[in-house]
Amino acid sequence: MSQQEVPRLKKGQVSTLGALVEEIAAMAPACDVVAFITSAIAYAFALTPLAFLLATLAMYLEVNTLYHLAKRHASAGGYYGYIANAFGPVPATISGLLYVLYQVTSTAAIPTYIGGAIIPAFLDYYYHIVLPSWLWLPLILVFVIVPITLAIIGIRPQITTLKFASLFEVTFLAIIGAIVIAKAPDNTLAVFNPFAWPQYAKDFAPYGGPAGALGLAMVFSITSFIGYGGSAPLGEEVEHPKQILRALSLGVFIVGAVLTEMAYGIVAGWGVNNLTALTNNPNPDVQAIPGIIVMGLYLGIIGSMGLFLVAMNSAFSDAVAMQSNAGRVYFSMARDNVIPKWFSKIHPKYHTPYRALTFIGIASSISAILTAFAMFAANGLNPIQALTTTTANANVLQALADTFEFLTTMALFGMVLTHFLLNTSLITLFFRLKEKHKDLLHAIFHILQHYIAPAVATGILGYALYASIWPPVLPETPAGIISIAFLAFATGYAIYLKIYKPHVLTQAGKKVNLWAEEGESSAKNE
Repeated sequence: MSQQEVPRLKKGQVSTLGALVEEIAAMAPACDVVAFITSAIAYAFALTPLAFLLATLAMYLEVNTLYHLAKRHASAGGYYGYIANAFGPVPATISGLLYVLYQVTSTAAIPTYIGGAIIPAFLDYYYHIVLPSWLWLPLILVFVIVPITLAIIGIRPQITTLKFASLFEVTFLAIIGAIVIAKAPDNTLAVFNPFAWPQYAKDFAPYGGPAGALGLAMVFSITSFIGYGGSAPLGEEVEHPKQILRALSLGVFIVGAVLTEMAYGIVAGWGVNNLTALTNNPNPDVQAIPGIIVMGLYLGIIGSMGLFLVAMNSAFSDAVAMQSNAGRVYFSMARDNVIPKWFSKIHPKYHTPYRALTFIGIASSISAILTAFAMFAANGLNPIQALTTTTANANVLQALADTFEFLTTMALFGMVLTHFLLNTSLITLFFRLKEKHKDLLHAIFHILQHYIAPAVATGILGYALYASIWPPVLPETPAGIISIAFLAFATGYAIYLKIYKPHVLTQAGKKVNLWAEEGESSAKNE
């Protein structure tokens, strides 16, 4: 098929800044503060900053992986295209399906927690407004359907919307975090020492000690970066593929620093020796919004209301970016005939993959609703009770928090397994290239960048994956089992294509490569 016949997205729609804000928006740092840090504290207590530091370091190592892969491929396929060109079509097909899994479940998870737990808890705690329990349902749909509509309208309006919001978000978080740290009485580097907290020994025991508790907290610290690589599927729409390299690097450095700072600020601001008073607090509102409460204690209404509003905007921006990215990967796979061609249809007016985007929005909504009702049942509420009580019912907030944890764990599996394939792709690519080195220093850097860094990143991510399964804990372990079943399906489907439709896999992830079209060498010396 000629280049003219290959369906593709419109080039030149996104600048470097546009790709960067897409990257930041997809990671949704303010949402991470009010949702992921809160969930991590429930397991790691004072070690929560360490969990986020380790996750940040792992993601910094992943910058190395994506940087080198992105220098050789650029298309709407993102990770799927990287893996296809560096590793092969079977792992690429598996990664494409896993990518959509974790983008869909993450898109479903955040609005569930924001709409079902954060908003009710905030209004009840500060203004004594009790909401009907059914309100979580339309709120979830608003946080999914409205963003998908914006994503369909086009990338330019989307980037314009995200540009101010994302830059303001990270700036606001960095400032309020620094103020809280400056004022907090409990500043200590002991939060980065897993053996410095005997007072939490009983709390760590059910998870196998501090290492196990830290691992469970890393389920949430790592998935707070779930949108990392959000600029990769814009490979066809940027002015030049080099812009993706810059966005991938800058985005994770900015968000990683801000999240580690905020995790430390919330723990120090609450009191490093007083975190059981948070996790065991009889008021479910306190358990749901500790970050907002800490900001309110130190900064008044500017801190509490400011973080609440920024988190709402972050949830919206995240949904726009995540669904947009997942839709583009599905579009790329459909263009290659790996999944039904129906998904590759481009809107004649907006030049967006509207069918793939619509599917992602529907899948996210269904995932959120079905999981929520399953968690209601696990917390003793049948569907009628779940929709006819109020948010003052502690079981309602607990069920929606469990929904968030369940979906987040599934997102972790998809994300980590995809990054396993990315890291393996980098190692495979440079082993196959058999580069000649100028000198010893060049050889050392080659080994560090292309073998050791991806291996270390895989080890950190793998530990969090292991901790989510063992020892068994609800709702993480059941989510892990379902994710493994999905992996088996994705693997089986890829093998089916290899055996029965090998002609499809020969072009998987390779029909469009903007680097090749720009005349760049695909075997460039590092």
